[in-house]
Amino acid sequence: MSNTTSSPNRTLDQIIDEGDVGSIIKKNKNAILAITIAIVVAVVGFGLYSSFADKSTAAFNSKIYNFETTTLKNFNDKSNPETLLQGIKDLQKEVGNYAGLVPVVLKTSDTLMAQQHLKEALEILKIGKASSKSEYADYFILSRLAVVYEDLGEDQNAIATLEKMNSQSLKVFEGKNYLDLGRLYLKNGDKVKAKASFTYVVEKVKDETEFVKIAKLYLSKL
Repeated sequence: MSNTTSSPNRTLDQIIDEGDVGSIIKKNKNAILAITIAIVVAVVGFGLYSSFADKSTAAFNSKIYNFETTTLKNFNDKSNPETLLQGIKDLQKEVGNYAGLVPVVLKTSDTLMAQQHLKEALEILKIGKASSKSEYADYFILSRLAVVYEDLGEDQNAIATLEKMNSQSLKVFEGKNYLDLGRLYLKNGDKVKAKASFTYVVEKVKDETEFVKIAKLYLSKL
């Protein structure tokens, strides 16, 4: 009898050796989430500092801060997700497509995604996309959009989002992006594009070793 799911503390190499693709994907997502959060903290922190340093936007920043410390802070698993969606919509009406809206959009969408309020998270991320003024902001918004679309069963939108990310000049977690693309292509029956994506990870993103290992495993199954 297989024991591929009996030990929660296996290393990635052990999981790969056992061929348990489901466990690989889960472990990969958890690892990326931790790394992404660290980057978000750094990038968003700088964005907030820059925004607050600009006195001409003090009124906008005050409105955003008030939302974060009241509506967002008080949100819990018993709250209506529409309150956060409406709060972001109201903020956008007040501040327009002000770039300082992006950090709070990311925080709010993450809160909703963690509680599986995916439709509301999707609407909020679309608002954030309209306020994005840089490729870094685009990356963090698009990466979340891809996850939400897939979780909602909208694989074609998830694929289109990942393809857009890979077409941009900014390359962040390129190996993960192509790995996710390959996985979605494969899920939707396009083995040719899936193979091309996994091969790209192996041949072009060699420094992202964890993703290379997973891509090789997928290729061995094709």
